[in-house]
Amino acid sequence: MSLLNLTRIGALLCLTVALLACNEDEFLDRTPADRFTPATFYQNEQQIIEATTTLYPLMRGLAVGAINDYGDYRSDNTTFQFDQSDRGRNGFERVDYFLLEAGDGFHNAFYNPPYVGISRANYILDRVDDVDFSTEERRSQAAAEARFFRGYYHFLLVQHFGDIVPNTAVIEGDGSNLAALRRQPFQQVYDNVIVPDLQFAIDNLPDSWDNNNVGRVTSAVAEMALAKAYFHVSDYPSALPLLNSIINSGRYRLLENYRDVFFTEQFALDSDGETVTNPEILWSAQFNAAAGQGSNFQVDWIPQSGTDITMGLDRARAGFNIPTCSLLDAYEDGDRRFDVTIGFYDSDERDPDNEVVPYSTKFLQLPFPQDGGVNIDYPIFRYADVLLMQAEALVETGQDVLGQPLVTINDLRRRAGLLPYNNPRNPVLTVSNADEMRELIRRERRVELAYEGHRSYDLRRYGIYEETMMAHGEVQKVKQSFLNNLPEAYTNIRALLAIPQGQIDLYGYRQNPGWE
Repeated sequence: MSLLNLTRIGALLCLTVALLACNEDEFLDRTPADRFTPATFYQNEQQIIEATTTLYPLMRGLAVGAINDYGDYRSDNTTFQFDQSDRGRNGFERVDYFLLEAGDGFHNAFYNPPYVGISRANYILDRVDDVDFSTEERRSQAAAEARFFRGYYHFLLVQHFGDIVPNTAVIEGDGSNLAALRRQPFQQVYDNVIVPDLQFAIDNLPDSWDNNNVGRVTSAVAEMALAKAYFHVSDYPSALPLLNSIINSGRYRLLENYRDVFFTEQFALDSDGETVTNPEILWSAQFNAAAGQGSNFQVDWIPQSGTDITMGLDRARAGFNIPTCSLLDAYEDGDRRFDVTIGFYDSDERDPDNEVVPYSTKFLQLPFPQDGGVNIDYPIFRYADVLLMQAEALVETGQDVLGQPLVTINDLRRRAGLLPYNNPRNPVLTVSNADEMRELIRRERRVELAYEGHRSYDLRRYGIYEETMMAHGEVQKVKQSFLNNLPEAYTNIRALLAIPQGQIDLYGYRQNPGWE
């Protein structure tokens, strides 16, 4: 650009500043003409619908990120490969070792996104009744989507932080009034936000959407979310009718082939342009490589030396979510789910002393493209989980111990190529009481749902999280001698995460026990 042009632009900028400075108050009140603000958006049905769409990407990021990290990585299912040459991964090591401190950013990954989603939902709910809609049904559906996410995001916060600061209204002004808010007992958050919001969603969301809206949450998704919330507090009697409703709807079923569950998109178009669904998936984090939104989270789970697995794609964070011996041993011989879930990598098959590293293959589609990712959806809720939750609820409420729960277990085992229990031809495989059935369900959940972010939540619900993780730590200390330099590793097992230290410093919230 010439000096003359720069001078002209500078003169124009000076003139603009001079003109704006003539009325400072008016300048401060002006709305940018090239973008929307909360005051100028939410003006019609289309904008409200577009606003509901913004609630979904947050959940996609949480599902394949923080929730999976907590669900499997902070459990006895997975560990990581130590890399002395890459100390940038030290933060994830502290997660695995239970050496996090309140100031570590890991806590923010769980804390901030749900509150962003809650804020977005509140704006929608604040405006939805004042906007003209084509039908009242579509208005109630938009409100139900917002309330689903608001309720479910509150549940995720309770699940990870216990008592939280609920938020059910648009925050006006500069947000300074946040300083007056306090954390509320989680049961109050259940009673006043989570249950009412999710019940409203159940009552007002459709059973399915048209082709232009597939992927949005449905009434069954809301039922599953509320059932999950009840399971978290071991309220099995309240969860059971919701699970029964999903099963009795007839909309979902188990696929014949276990591998197809993870390599069949939840929604796809057939040659006639009609939507074809994966009947085992209620809700998934959806990815579309053609739209520049392909999934690549699974590449972080390959061994550090295994970049040739992905055709040379270099991933600096490879070596995470490596299966533990405990997980490998949980599978019975001949279980088809093992080969779908677990692979083994040998960087030099000619060397008999070379280490063979197990890794997760559940979502790994090869060859993996250099750019763009793949169309592999990540299941948030799937039907096998619904069935296993129903079985658990039936046993825990004493309504049915050896009936439907056994049918569910045997259906899953049959698909996995395993012999059924309590079959006269297989006298070795027997289950005869509630305790044995409870253990059978727990074992089945672990191998059926591995790498889907469930394990740590299950251990907490069983009341054995701390003892399980301490035992896991003792095994890790034997396998990884460098842990001798970290005597505190696996000694301070805290199920709840810390309220981020920045929130404590800014608002004076009380900290969770063990994080002070």
